[in-house]
Amino acid sequence: MCRIMEDFAKEERKEAKIEERMNLAAKVLESGKMTEEEIVEMFKLTEKQLQIIKEKITVLA
Repeated sequence: MCRIMEDFAKEERKEAKIEERMNLAAKVLESGKMTEEEIVEMFKLTEKQLQIIKEKITVLA
């Protein structure tokens, strides 16, 4: 049972790190100081993650 909880905790931390990277990438994208390609490379995002960020920004605007 402990192993299952450890695996669950690792997955949660991984998801939290991805979420944080996406939030930071959204701020940089909104600032307009970097291109989308630069942001994808810098934050190691997938195209799907970039699309989610762009949709979020559009909704908030």
